[in-house]
Amino acid sequence: MSAYVQEAIRVSGINRTDLVAACAYLIRTKQATSQHNAIEQLASGKFNADDLEQQMIKSFQVEIDKEVTEE
Repeated sequence: MSAYVQEAIRVSGINRTDLVAACAYLIRTKQATSQHNAIEQLASGKFNADDLEQQMIKSFQVEIDKEVTEE
């Protein structure tokens, strides 16, 4: 693993397992232009693990409409 990736993990607080998902999320949401750019942003401290994890969870949440039935 390159020192730059290790720096991104250390600064952002994201673990190695979640790094791939975090980079994919940043690219998918147009917050990063490439994998390299996503790692640069994580290494710069622009994102931290907790905030990024909450953003990722929120992006996958769907509000389910409950149908109200009268009896």
